[in-house]
Amino acid sequence: MIKKYIVLSLSIIFLVSCGGSEALAPISTVEPTQVESTLSPTPEVTMTPEPFDFPTITYEGMKDPYGIAINSLGNFYVTDAGNGRVLVFDAQGNLLSTWDKQGSSDGEFKSMGFGGLAIDSNDNVFVVDNGNFRIQKFDKDGNYITQWGSEGTGDSQFVRVIGIATDKDDNVYVTDDGNPFVQKFDNDGNFIMKFGAQGNGDGQFSHATGIAVDANGNIFVADYELKRVQKFDSAGNFITVWKMGDDIGVSGIPEAIAIDSQGNVYISDYLLGRIQIFDNDGNFISAIGGKSISSNPFKRPTGIVFDENGKMFVVNQSGNNISIVDLP
Repeated sequence: MIKKYIVLSLSIIFLVSCGGSEALAPISTVEPTQVESTLSPTPEVTMTPEPFDFPTITYEGMKDPYGIAINSLGNFYVTDAGNGRVLVFDAQGNLLSTWDKQGSSDGEFKSMGFGGLAIDSNDNVFVVDNGNFRIQKFDKDGNYITQWGSEGTGDSQFVRVIGIATDKDDNVYVTDDGNPFVQKFDNDGNFIMKFGAQGNGDGQFSHATGIAVDANGNIFVADYELKRVQKFDSAGNFITVWKMGDDIGVSGIPEAIAIDSQGNVYISDYLLGRIQIFDNDGNFISAIGGKSISSNPFKRPTGIVFDENGKMFVVNQSGNNISIVDLP
């Protein structure tokens, strides 16, 4: 018998000022020890008040979850990376199915690691399968459609994919921890282009993580090594860059990115356990959580997604659950 637990704590709505494998840890991730003792003074900023009491969804046995995406039916998909599988829930948090075949054949997974997933306008699901150096495409029910990728640093090759996103035309974008560029593919996995290079200059990456594409085709990429986010146009031309954590004087580690219906940019801070919100040009708006690791609401937050009503779901990797946050 499958056991599923939905933990619904007292839900407090906070207003935000805006319109089969062990998961691999990021190379540069550091444990959040003694961070608070080295912080610079905190400027006046807008942050969600404490205490935090967000409802959570927990599934028995979930281990090191990472990515999350939601389809047109309100069902959401989670990469349960530590178990090498995908979990599918309905909008109420009831488990619908598990995709858990292990191996290297079609539809099987091997060492997902820090790999995400994405959904296109037809509810097809794209899953990062790091141990097999590939992306796999499924329909909404988990039926295998196609795959692409191999190990290496050339076009359509991967070392360790982390972020994955789709645009309004259903093209697929991926970031790669071992390749310092973003690759773009069509919906069937045919290579279109790539952009980026190794370095810390404009348009360059050290260790890219989260990626998201807004309604205008702008591409946002997080870099946890450089602790910043860069914005590019649809052709991969650099537009702007901003640092993380200026509001509290510590950068933290940016992981996932999500874009709301107003074009605002939400970024999970893997180190400090908070979400930072920026406008589309990188101007700070507000944050959920502050500089206190122990009291911040999220535990190693990774994936972020919004449902059609603007409700935000945040994957807590070390908490092995998903926080549900009601936003205005």
